Amino acid sequence: MKNTDIVIGLQWGDEGKGKIVDLLVSKNNYDVVIRGNGGNNAGHSISANGKTFAVHAIPSGIFQKCVNIIGPGCVVNPKAVVKELENLGKYVVGELIISDRAPLVLQKHIDEDKEMEIKKGKNSIGTTLRGIGPAYASLKNRTALFAGDLLNIKEAMKRFDFLPKKERKALKKELKENKKLIGKYVKNIIPELHKAKRILIEGAQATMLDNLYGTYPYVTSSNTIVSGLLAGTGLNHTNIRKVYGVTKFYTTRVGNGPFVTEMKPKMAKYVQEVGKEEGVSTGRIRRCGWIDLVQLKYACKLNGVTDLCMMKSDVLDSVDIKTCVGYKNGDEIIDYVPFSTKEYEPVYKKYDAWKEKTFNETYEYQNIPENLDTILKDIEKYLDVPLSYLSTGPGREATTKIKK
Repeated sequence: MKNTDIVIGLQWGDEGKGKIVDLLVSKNNYDVVIRGNGGNNAGHSISANGKTFAVHAIPSGIFQKCVNIIGPGCVVNPKAVVKELENLGKYVVGELIISDRAPLVLQKHIDEDKEMEIKKGKNSIGTTLRGIGPAYASLKNRTALFAGDLLNIKEAMKRFDFLPKKERKALKKELKENKKLIGKYVKNIIPELHKAKRILIEGAQATMLDNLYGTYPYVTSSNTIVSGLLAGTGLNHTNIRKVYGVTKFYTTRVGNGPFVTEMKPKMAKYVQEVGKEEGVSTGRIRRCGWIDLVQLKYACKLNGVTDLCMMKSDVLDSVDIKTCVGYKNGDEIIDYVPFSTKEYEPVYKKYDAWKEKTFNETYEYQNIPENLDTILKDIEKYLDVPLSYLSTGPGREATTKIKK
């Protein structure tokens, strides 16, 4: 049954997925919003009820009357979940469920993450240091502990007879503490999914951070694309109705790694300041670049995007625009993402600015500034994906639904 929509990031994260999730849930009566990857290394900013909220581990539907599930493809830090709930306080409206199959992030994972990043030195990737990678590694090594293990700690500890007595004692203590924190939220999620009439899957991070298809090794530790989200939720391809791909009108990324369309410092600083480009989870300043249509086309094809959501076009209201339509290496020009982009320079198409203030505007489609409309139509044509939403501010109301 095609009852599931997916919101996916098309760049390196921070595109505004949380706003789109919040917007869709407010309009579409979803029974369930479910996260299918990542942990509290993700960060979404949502403006609602006159306030701005930051959510990390918890699905962005928590502000709506629906069931919010942290799925089995996520890794869960119990302390982080509880702290987040406390911070959101009275604004929590939805129910929270944690899949019993979701692996736990333990203190040893956080310690290991920090030690590894220090060892890498100049080759560090800019991880959030929250134990996400080591937690996923434990899963692959078949030494993970799951949220469901908190419901029967005695049985779970039998898998760790090989540990020294001191380590076993410390582990058991940590599990008991975690049970007190999140035990009441842990359930088998399959019954919830089977009875739901409308489901929304919320992707964390984004396509270019996928650990198979992103800019490895500068990636996250989970599969961030649609196929990974299906595995991370227990849903399948026959459930998919729409895939909403979210992108900024420009490009950002946090941390190290190749960046073909990175802006020169003066322009990057302007976008950082006007666009408030600071990481939700880490507070790090984001690197900024022009919109990369070669990369976006790659992401759209990987994910089977049906609807494009364009965010923050207002940041560039007074700026002459560049869109990257090819990668150049010497005399070679390509229109696809190669295994390595380090050798390539961008080929740009240039546009005049529309020089009209659009911040917080909600338009009838036909009233979008002419030069902006021209660029949007060219982007749709290049990507072969229709534009469904244009966002010009953080609030739900600052969104134009594109009706053609």
